[in-house]
Amino acid sequence: MSEPVVVSEIRDAVKWVCFNRPEVRNAVTFECADLARAAIESAPDDGARVVVLSGRAGAFCAGADLKSMAGDALASFDVKAQLAQHYHPFVMSMADSPLPVIAAVDGAAAGIGSDIALAADMRLASDKAFFAEIFINIGLLPDGGGTFHLPRIVGLARALEMAMTGQRVPATQAMEWGLVNHVYPAETFEASVQEFASVLAKKAPLSLARSKRAMRAALCDTSLAASLQREAEMQEELFASSDFQEGVAAFLERRSPTFTGS
Repeated sequence: MSEPVVVSEIRDAVKWVCFNRPEVRNAVTFECADLARAAIESAPDDGARVVVLSGRAGAFCAGADLKSMAGDALASFDVKAQLAQHYHPFVMSMADSPLPVIAAVDGAAAGIGSDIALAADMRLASDKAFFAEIFINIGLLPDGGGTFHLPRIVGLARALEMAMTGQRVPATQAMEWGLVNHVYPAETFEASVQEFASVLAKKAPLSLARSKRAMRAALCDTSLAASLQREAEMQEELFASSDFQEGVAAFLERRSPTFTGS
């Protein structure tokens, strides 16, 4: 039997969801997108507090597996329908998850692999990582939310340069552009990602969820007043939580809080 194309496991409240097609540098198929989405959506019920999306064997994701749609299949391929059925739900599962979703990028994040990483809340990269919007090389444009996320993260001019040239942006440059949060040595990358994620996993779950929801929603706000209103409503909810009471008590008692998500 062949190995599953997506594998997952939980390590200390951190759910790792890994593309598992190392023979093609984790190029994704519709099955990969569906399985990764399901793993992300089930993470809260699995007891996870953070999700890490990664790839096996020194690559994050080299893009879509074009071989799976070559020849006669390509001639009848309904790209709009397939994006809507498979990749859009996958991307939205990251945005809609109440948990922080981290893309752990080691090696290539190319084509839709780059845009999958962009859809995560944060990106951690190894010093061997690179991002490339290679759609231009086959006459396409970034999809999977790339046109939404990329200009918001790196600015319009840099986003257009990436989309129009297909250039590789190595980890150090990605760090300078704000495309990634941290860069770690490839030799210790997985352990460094786990350490970072474990810190988040100890934070207040309700606060994490609302911080994520508020900031993502604010990306589309047209006024400061709308963001202020949303903050006030969510803060009111958090004030009523047991975790807020625990946080205040721990602060006054000079100890580490134990948050339960209630």
